[in-house]
Amino acid sequence: MSGRIDSGRASPRPAHRAAKNEHGGPSSARSNVARGQPADRTRARTSTRDGALVFEATPVHEHEPQTESHQARIRDTLALLPDDCESLLEVGCGPGYLLRRAPVARAFGTDLSQRSLEQLSRPGAVATLLDLPFAAGSVDTVLCAETLEHLDPTVLRAAAAELTRVARRYVLVSVPNREQLLASSRRCPHCGTVFHVHGHRTSFDEARLRALFPMARRVEVRGCWRVQPFSPALLWARTTVFDLWKHTRFTVCPSCGNQRFEDQRRRLTYRLFNAANTIVNPRRSQWNWLLLRAELE
Repeated sequence: MSGRIDSGRASPRPAHRAAKNEHGGPSSARSNVARGQPADRTRARTSTRDGALVFEATPVHEHEPQTESHQARIRDTLALLPDDCESLLEVGCGPGYLLRRAPVARAFGTDLSQRSLEQLSRPGAVATLLDLPFAAGSVDTVLCAETLEHLDPTVLRAAAAELTRVARRYVLVSVPNREQLLASSRRCPHCGTVFHVHGHRTSFDEARLRALFPMARRVEVRGCWRVQPFSPALLWARTTVFDLWKHTRFTVCPSCGNQRFEDQRRRLTYRLFNAANTIVNPRRSQWNWLLLRAELE
């Protein structure tokens, strides 16, 4: 899968493009932008803002992870940037882990979390992925890293269309690969809601990711960082039978706002499930992330 390239005929790009502002960033002439609207804007707005809850309500983005896998994902994502990239927009940029490293003079970021944007070293704005305040074709490359999985599946095509509307030449995307959403879910002890601790709503494989960009002239998809898959049967037993769930320091229940959760990873039963999975799946046989580059022209 890594490094494979499929070619296809490009769909015609819109002939009309709205005027950019003097910096080539968010356009003030929003009425002049020809944009595709999601079919259900209420659903679209709700799905994106619910996914941003943990980033706005907790300091999860105030300390950059230093794990080897995190650094590998950043390195491999930046390697997708074209050498002659003139301008870059990162959608869902968070505090700017990628933006601050991008070797591009003109770079911008958008995110739903004002708290995250306060740490940004580049120009940024609060905006939903489904309604970007940028003119059509106003940015050379649009990057959307670890963001599409937060959306409801019903708005994914509208989101991809908005990314390609703003991009002039390239769209770059990274998402978790074949994520088992139950593996990172938690049951709230106060209200009983089961939710994904990072706000993920969609699981991707290569085919599902590629299908979002039929308008691209050429698409490349690569894998990043191999991991051990977790047995679905063991995962079901751990959560449904033994009520043992994923834990993070910054878990927030989206229903009641509870932030007090026991770290169940210390329990012997939890550790036994992990040991059993190592026996069932001893090899790191699955990519943790998928990285896509769509060439539009």
